Amino acid sequence: MLSKILPIFKLGFGIRIGNGNQYMSWIVLDDLLGLILYAIANKSISGPVNAVSSNPITNADFTMALGKVLSRPTKFSIPESMIKLLLGEELANAAILSSTHVIPERLIDHIWNQCYGIL
Repeated sequence: MLSKILPIFKLGFGIRIGNGNQYMSWIVLDDLLGLILYAIANKSISGPVNAVSSNPITNADFTMALGKVLSRPTKFSIPESMIKLLLGEELANAAILSSTHVIPERLIDHIWNQCYGIL
């Protein structure tokens, strides 16, 4: 996603989406690779593991942080109604306006238990 929006932000058009309260789950490539290797090496981990940061961020916070890093303004927002008009309500809600506050609970529990000998 970042590669798609970075040029827009660099041009000074970084905008908050709607009210900006939508959570975005994210992960950096190094952490993703580390998580995969950790899961492979630990046979006691079974089932799906959420490959996301343990700290989801809101769209407003993400927009502000990226604007600050790039030294670009991020004072504007695009109203939800405009997004729905451009994409249609179903696609807008599913792809842009939805909130994904995902936490890697299974992984956190496993690491906590490994550190404190509960397993």
